[in-house]
Parts: sequence; structure tokens; C-alpha cells
Amino acid sequence: MSTAHDADGSAKFRSDVVWNFASLVVLGVSGVALNVLIGLHWDEATLGVFNQTLAAYTLFSQAAVGGINLSALRAIAEKPGDRGRLSVVAWSSLAPTVVLAAVVTLVYWLARHPLAAMLDSPAVAEAIAWSAPGLFFFAINKVLMSIVNGARRMRAFAIFTSIRYLGILVALLVAMKLAMPSAQLAYVFSASEAFLFGVLAFEVGRLIDWRIASGFGGWVREHIVYGAKSVFSGVLLELNAKVDIWMIGMFMSDKSVGIYTFAAMIAEGVYQLLVVLQNNYNPVLARLLAVRDFTTLRATVCKGRKWTYIGMASVAVVAVALYPTAVSILTDKPDFAASWAPFGWLMAGIVVASGYIPFGQMLLMANQPTWHTLLMTSTVIVNVIGNFILIPRIGIEGAAIATAISMATSVFMLKWFVKRRVGASI
Repeated sequence: MSTAHDADGSAKFRSDVVWNFASLVVLGVSGVALNVLIGLHWDEATLGVFNQTLAAYTLFSQAAVGGINLSALRAIAEKPGDRGRLSVVAWSSLAPTVVLAAVVTLVYWLARHPLAAMLDSPAVAEAIAWSAPGLFFFAINKVLMSIVNGARRMRAFAIFTSIRYLGILVALLVAMKLAMPSAQLAYVFSASEAFLFGVLAFEVGRLIDWRIASGFGGWVREHIVYGAKSVFSGVLLELNAKVDIWMIGMFMSDKSVGIYTFAAMIAEGVYQLLVVLQNNYNPVLARLLAVRDFTTLRATVCKGRKWTYIGMASVAVVAVALYPTAVSILTDKPDFAASWAPFGWLMAGIVVASGYIPFGQMLLMANQPTWHTLLMTSTVIVNVIGNFILIPRIGIEGAAIATAISMATSVFMLKWFVKRRVGASI
């Protein structure tokens, strides 16, 4: 992975990346443990229900935050040292988020039975009900995390990310101890997000002034407008990440979903290496784009792209080679061996797109949320069509191939949109 210096040439970027890679280890261990423990303590069908619920939860979470988190991140990153600006941006982003999160959480809860019927899985309805409180806190936490991210407090960002996933794992261990019914396992999201909210509120409270500064109303309007233009892109991002799982659920059984999600879970862990870089690059990109320093921008992208491709190709080769052994170690259920081929295709897609994923939100950082939404719309359309064609023909392997194709296609579209709307070649 690239640990390229930022525009200031300081070691801060490298240090921040290392800290966030460390938090990714926590995420990876927690994610593997979560899926393995559910698969072993309950069964494949329970794992399928859990992951279908997670797909719905993740999709609604984007609507609940409404893109306001990205507006806060961009605004703060432009002038991270201005406490007054940081304070008014923070308060003005949190206020509308609380209202929106409450409304979307109610819609999520009301949609539990229609979603369960669509997936032909009644247990999904109960699981959604148990995860609903977590959705409300997740939206608020998303904005609080963006405030921390925009201020480039990346060590704290890494610690809070770790707390989220450790909290989910601890909540699952409690569920096992209490022998909770399988449909109630999604409560782990509610427990984790509620705890994280308390920690984040304390951290952000140290960064801001506890008074509403002048300009609050203007910033609220700016966040809402930016969010309205970008929220659909956030929903599409999460939808694109779960299209394969949802469409397998529509065409195939809960067991097939559970087998596929084992591969998808490992691939998502690898993908998070790139998300770490994206989180660290975003505030750097926002600052460079604000002053239109395209020379430094291009140099930053080129160096990051080169080392990211080298790193991800190496990671992919090792991951695909070791996957069968890892599956046999982590579970004693032979059915999960069928997930190796899908995993290979998913890794191929990640490698092809890896050099550009860290810069995938450049349009958002350039204050072009509408065009980022168009980019994501195009990517999802490619993914949906591919899954619709391939899953009925070749099953879960077809879902992985379609997802890989959509990743590769997104690279060419990102380059075209950035050139056209920002004026920069990447």
C-alpha cells in the first residue's frame, strides 16, 4: 500500500495511514470472527439473514445521513485549523442530521415486512427491527466521524473505527452467552453505535465551541443542498457493494447467500485497505482542489496509484492462494468451499480498480456532488445488469464476475468525469 507523503511533504500522512491500517486489522479480525461465530454457533441460513439485514441497514444508513457528512468533511478539510469555522460547520451539519436520521429510521422500521417478503425471508423483518436504533445513531456518528476526518485527526479516527467493530463483536459474544434467537442478532449494531456515539460526542466536544456562531443558518442550507445532491450517490455506493448479495437473495436461497457472503466478507476486508487510503486522501484532495493546485494533485494521485497497484496485486495473489486453507481452518462446513471461485473474481475486480479507489470521491471533494451521483448511478447500472444476466446462468460465481466488471468500468468513468468537470487529468 502507498504511504505517499501529502501535499505538505510531512510524515503525517504516512503516520495517519499506518494508524488506520492498524484499525483495519481490528475490523478484519472482528469481521471474520463475526461471520465465523454466527456460522458455527447458529447456521448458514442465520448468516444469510444477518447479511441480508446488514445490506438493508447499510443502504438505509446512507439515506439517514443524507450526504451531510461529506459536506462537513469537505468544508472542514479546506481550513482545518480554523476553530470557529470548524464549530459552525459541525453544529450546522449535526442539526439536520438528527432530524433526517429519525425520519429514515422510522421508514426503515416500517419497511421491514416488505423487505422480508421481497427476499422471501421472514426472519429479516425481526432482524431489521432489532437493528433500527443502531441506524439512528449510525447517521449521527457518521457526521461526527467526518468532523474528525476533516480536521485530520486520523489517529482518533482509527481508534473510533476500531471501537465500532469491537463493539459489534462484543455484542455478539453477549448474544451467544444469552442464547439469543438468531433473528435478534442484528441488535449488535444498535449496541455498538450507541456506545460509539458517547465516545465520539466527547471527542468532537473538545474540538468545537459550545455556542452557535453566526452563519449557522447559511451553513445548514449549504449542507442540505450539498447533501441532497450527493445522498443518492452514497446510497448507490452501498447498494453497489451489496447488489450481489441482494440479487443472490432474490434468485437463490439463504444458504447460497451465506456461502457467497463468506467470500464477499473477506474481499470486503481487502477492499477496506483502499478505503483507509481514501479516508486519508480525502482531506488532502479537498484542500488541493479548493486552491486548484492541479500540479500537486496529479503528482499525489500518480504516486499513490503506482504503489497501490503494486501493493494490491501482491495482496490479491496471497489472498487467493491462501483462501481455501483459511476456509477450512475457520469453518468445518464443506459447503463454504464453493466460495473460492467467487472470491477470486472479486479480488480480480478490486485489483483492476485499486489504483483509483483511494481517489474515488474526488468529485465530492471538488464540490461536484451531482456528477459523483451520476458516476455512481452508471456503476450500479452496470453491476445490476451484470448480476441479472449472470446469476441465473452460473449462480454465485456470476455475481462475483458482474461485480468485478462494474469495478473495472468505474475506473474509466471516474477519469472521464474528473477531466470533464474538474479539469484535472488523473
